[in-house]
Amino acid sequence: MDSRIDQGRWLRIPGPTPLHPDVVKALPHEMVAHRGPMVIEAMARIQESAKKVHGTTSGRVILWAGTGTAGFEASIVNLCAPGDKVVVTAAGDFGDRFAQTAEALRLDVHRVKAEWGDAVTPDQLDAAIRDHGDVKAVMITHNETSTGVTQPLKELAAVAKQHGALVLVDAVSSAGALPIDMDENGLDWVLSGVQKAWMCPPGLMVSAVSELAIETARKNDGFPRVIWDLPTMVEHSEKNVHPTTGPLTAIFALDAALQAMEREGIENVFERHRRLGAYFREGMERIGVPVFAKPEYQSNTVTAFMAPGGSASAFQAKVREATGIEIAVGQGAYADKLNRVGTMGWVDTPELDATLEAIEAAAKA
Repeated sequence: MDSRIDQGRWLRIPGPTPLHPDVVKALPHEMVAHRGPMVIEAMARIQESAKKVHGTTSGRVILWAGTGTAGFEASIVNLCAPGDKVVVTAAGDFGDRFAQTAEALRLDVHRVKAEWGDAVTPDQLDAAIRDHGDVKAVMITHNETSTGVTQPLKELAAVAKQHGALVLVDAVSSAGALPIDMDENGLDWVLSGVQKAWMCPPGLMVSAVSELAIETARKNDGFPRVIWDLPTMVEHSEKNVHPTTGPLTAIFALDAALQAMEREGIENVFERHRRLGAYFREGMERIGVPVFAKPEYQSNTVTAFMAPGGSASAFQAKVREATGIEIAVGQGAYADKLNRVGTMGWVDTPELDATLEAIEAAAKA
């Protein structure tokens, strides 16, 4: 095997991502008392570090068993009620999923759309909110995994706040890799899954919530809630425990990942992703494979490109069979038109070089 892609680094899809070595060491942890000192200490460390990653001092970080998509439902049932008007930025498959979840829960949903590869603009969002009227919440996909687009979170959130709306953010492929600046941007619920930039196996849904979100949930009886009840989770998280038996293995894994991020330095983690995203896109340009997203919105965690030869599944198989490197196909209407490469989590230049070489060779074959 190519030494550049050992230890799982052949996995170049946008999630799950390769596990950090410290996470691998943490996974076979023996079971302990789920409200004992070892868990309390780990949960305290996680809270402190994860707040730094999200850019919040006043909010709280809540851990639920589940993947990132579970955060769609959790955020909606805590902050909204059936019939509430919401606006959703739909610039790809995951924006649509957020909207579909809201519709399934009987919210009054208005999609503000962008072409795939593009982003919703603040002016578009402002017009959509004015058109829909009395909007309870705006749902923003920060980094659209299906297209490799990073939407202008700060500007979109500012528009939502001008209209008095809560801001719910899908940060599944951005949290832990891109700056979120939760407090500065006035975000109320930021959701993600640990199988992406957090460098862990699937199993935990991470939600950073504002004081306003917590207060809103305490007053909101629009949906019956048990597992997803935010006030209950906050009450227990303040004691660094889980209200039921928590997913201990996943918690120990996340604790190990966050300690590794702290050693690197949170700002250095963001800078590494900025550097590697640019590095990979420059490499794609060099080998003559254009990036799908518009230049001003290109993501530092996911790069999408039109499949050389026309079929994404055929190109994926060609790369896999030649090198063992696993890239992703597209989603939705672009399922067999786009290929995607993840540049998030435990990643650096050697495996990206190997991936670029594999794409170049497959494109020429």
